[in-house]
Amino acid sequence: MLAEQRKLRWLDLGHLTAEELHQSYQALAEARRADDPAFLVLATADAHLSLGAAQAASAELNEAACASIAVLQRPLGGGLVWVEPAHLNYFLLATPDVQCRRPEDLLARLAPSIQAVHAQYGLPVKLAAGQEFRCRGRRIGSTGAATIGKSLVLAGSFLLQTDWHPFVASVAAPSPGFRNTLARALSASLTSWETELGLKLMPSHADLQSTWKAQLLAQGWQIFEEELHASERAAWQQVEWEPMDWQSQGRRRVRNGIKLRAGAFLTEQHWPDAWLRVWTEDGCYREVESDAWPPELSWALAGVAARSPLLASLLDGYLGSSARLWQQRLEELSVWSDQ
Repeated sequence: MLAEQRKLRWLDLGHLTAEELHQSYQALAEARRADDPAFLVLATADAHLSLGAAQAASAELNEAACASIAVLQRPLGGGLVWVEPAHLNYFLLATPDVQCRRPEDLLARLAPSIQAVHAQYGLPVKLAAGQEFRCRGRRIGSTGAATIGKSLVLAGSFLLQTDWHPFVASVAAPSPGFRNTLARALSASLTSWETELGLKLMPSHADLQSTWKAQLLAQGWQIFEEELHASERAAWQQVEWEPMDWQSQGRRRVRNGIKLRAGAFLTEQHWPDAWLRVWTEDGCYREVESDAWPPELSWALAGVAARSPLLASLLDGYLGSSARLWQQRLEELSVWSDQ
């Protein structure tokens, strides 16, 4: 990569409200000129739920449970995100060029430094599914992207501490059992720095920023710090944020459920005669529950691959004449990848 393409303007915006967080990178992306260097914007923010650009609040969330939680719709893609003050959020803004045309290219530029930061604190992290960072198999960070103005924008967070209880309570759920399984599934699929290191070994935001800056410099980035320009502040003030429209109709991003991480989903559906809840993970059934099945069938299905002949055999053995109906329902409800 050419030297001028490795210049990076470091912008630490401190702590922001939920609205300010999303206004900041939107304003900076729109104000950037095509010949400006890349920006790396860092900030913490008040706790809030952030819906992806194409999501509908009425489909994804329980409005009553969100009465005390800020809910915003960001101009970036992806699914529902829970943001807490302990998270260190970052936004890389860059002009598309011949070497960086897509969000995946932008992530490829930044990922080595993010992995090196985790490694310096003893956390082995790999980039998985082209969009998220995993530590010992569990997601410890993920990214979203969009084109805003003349900029490609890549967003992500260092998840230092996370309390998933408010998130679980806020998600639209067809039953209490779905919420209970969601809480367990999040614990199994996601992790945080505190979980991996313990509170005493977890770095402060300042230490983390210093470490990241050192890693970027070591990997050839030319970093310079600069305060916001008057024109950028003016652009920030001009960004209007629409109040959440709870009446807007739309489909859930994941039909009948929610994405836990790349390749892992939880869904549930009810029929007049019974209900079915399915947790899929990396091409296999992690948990399957139904009030029409004996518990032994649910246990037997754990770990069975999506297209394994064993699936039909198990359903036949436990359900007899109703096996075909339940196989059809199971296959229709199961989600294996982003739709």
